[in-house]
Amino acid sequence: MKRDMRSCTFIAVLLSFVFVGCQEVTVKVGEDFLSHKTNEFDITVEYPVFTSQKVEVDQECKVVNGRIVRLIDSLQNDLKTQVKEYVQKAQEMKEEPMLPFELDIKDSVFMADHHYISVRLSVYTLTGGANGLTEYYAFNYSLKDKKFLTSQEILNYDKSAEIDKQIQKSFKNPDNCFTEVPTLANVTTVNFTGSDMYFTYNPLVLGAHYCGAAEILVPRMLLKGDLLLK
Repeated sequence: MKRDMRSCTFIAVLLSFVFVGCQEVTVKVGEDFLSHKTNEFDITVEYPVFTSQKVEVDQECKVVNGRIVRLIDSLQNDLKTQVKEYVQKAQEMKEEPMLPFELDIKDSVFMADHHYISVRLSVYTLTGGANGLTEYYAFNYSLKDKKFLTSQEILNYDKSAEIDKQIQKSFKNPDNCFTEVPTLANVTTVNFTGSDMYFTYNPLVLGAHYCGAAEILVPRMLLKGDLLLK
């Protein structure tokens, strides 16, 4: 009887390990927020935080989180340095400074699974002028290869002519505000989901400042062999 009990216990433990091993690894996406306001600057930041229940994957998530936080810290420090220099110069010139400077960061998460993380930060800065500037930064990370991917590691640049054709076919310019042609050569950031590629162009890249940024969506199936993602 005792032998049978031990056998049943062993089988139950074995099945529990099999069940855990078969669970799909997931990456959870949280959101963090910070705000810092003074008379000289106004900083607002929203950014993603990636975690996983699997220790090995969570370690890779921390790599992505760390890179994002370092960029945010750098942008904040740059703004504060610019404010200090600007105020000092305004005082020397006996001019009224145009304050506060502004930094507004928002995120867009395109993909977060056990294969890839793809995220884009939109960074708006206003540094004493009449118009602010928006810039984009992309983070594409392979959890399997444990490294950040460049655009050249996502797309086959040897076939840039074919990729350019698909970008331009999907480009929407109803008001003819943009005057330049979007290509891989002048793209600012590349992001992806399981089904689509997103090509983002900073303001001033394709047209005047008032035209804003351009985001072009191209279905992955149209790129066929031009896509290097597995």
